[in-house]
Amino acid sequence: MPPMPKWKIALYSCLWFIIGSPEAAEPILPLPRKHFQPPAKVALGRKLFHDPRLSGDGSLSCASCHALAKGGDDNRPLPILASTPYPHNTPTVFNVRFNFRYHWHGDVPTLQAQAQRALQHDMKAKWPQLLARLEADRDYAGQFSELYSDGIQRQNVLDALIAFELSLITPDAPFDRYLRGDSNAMTAQQIAGYEKFKSYGCAACHQGINIGGNLFQKLGVFRDFKGDDPGRFAVTGRERDRYVFRVPSLRNVAVTAPYFHNGKVTTLKKAVAIMGEYQLGVQLPQEDINAIVAFLHTLTGTYLGQPVKGK
Repeated sequence: MPPMPKWKIALYSCLWFIIGSPEAAEPILPLPRKHFQPPAKVALGRKLFHDPRLSGDGSLSCASCHALAKGGDDNRPLPILASTPYPHNTPTVFNVRFNFRYHWHGDVPTLQAQAQRALQHDMKAKWPQLLARLEADRDYAGQFSELYSDGIQRQNVLDALIAFELSLITPDAPFDRYLRGDSNAMTAQQIAGYEKFKSYGCAACHQGINIGGNLFQKLGVFRDFKGDDPGRFAVTGRERDRYVFRVPSLRNVAVTAPYFHNGKVTTLKKAVAIMGEYQLGVQLPQEDINAIVAFLHTLTGTYLGQPVKGK
C-alpha cells in the first residue's frame, strides 16, 4: 500500500465531519490502530531496515539514524550523516506515512524517493553490490522468492522497506483515547493545554491526523528567524520560500528531543516559548507553556503494544 495521498487525507477528514464522530469538531484526528500491511512483507522490510549490509561499507543501517527504541530518530542535534550543505535534525520515522512530503525542506515527494535517496546518497550504497550481498544470503533469497516472482530486485527491496515504514504507526496515545471519548485519558492540565494549543493558533499548522507534516510554513512569521539555512529557498530559488520549512509532526514529540530543523532546542518548554514568540507573536505566560507542554506529553503513542520511548 502506498503512502496515503493528500486527497485521501482530505477526504477522510471531511468524512469525519459528515458522519458526526466524537472528534469531528477537532482539528486533529486519532491515529488508526492498525496499519493493514502484509505481515510477511513487513517482516522482510524490518530485517532490511536493520541490516547494515544495505550501506556501501556495511557500517550503517536505516536504524542507525532511525532507532525505533529511541523515538524513531537518533536523539542527536544533527545526524551522523551530515553530508548536505544544510544538515538537519533527523525526523522520526514513526507515522511517516501521514506526511505529505519528506525532509525539512520538503524536497522529497514520496517514501520511495526517500528510501532510494537514503540508500544511495546517505548510506553510499551501490545497487549491484547491495543486491549481490542479499542474493548471497539464503534467508533473504527465500523470503524474496515467496513475496516477489522476480526475487531480489531493486524495486522489491524498496517495496519491502516502504511496507515496513508504512507499518510504523503509534496509536493509542492518551490524546487519541481522549478524542475517541475517554474523558479520563488526560488530566485537567493536559486538557487545558490542548485548549490553549487551539486558542493560541498552534493548531493552524499542527493539525490533521499527524498533528503536522502536511504543509509548509515560514519559520519567523512575526519575528525574523536568524539562521544560515534558507529553508525551501535552497530547493526552489524563490524568495517567498526563504525560511519556509515542512511543518513537523508533533506525534511522540516528548521523546524526540532535540527540536527544530537545526536541533538546537533541547526542551519542549523552550520550543513552545520560541514558537509563541516567532510564530504567534506573543510572549506566552509560563503557566500556559506548562499546560501546552503537558498536552504535548499526551501525544506519545504505542508501538508493538509498548509506549514509544526516547533516549
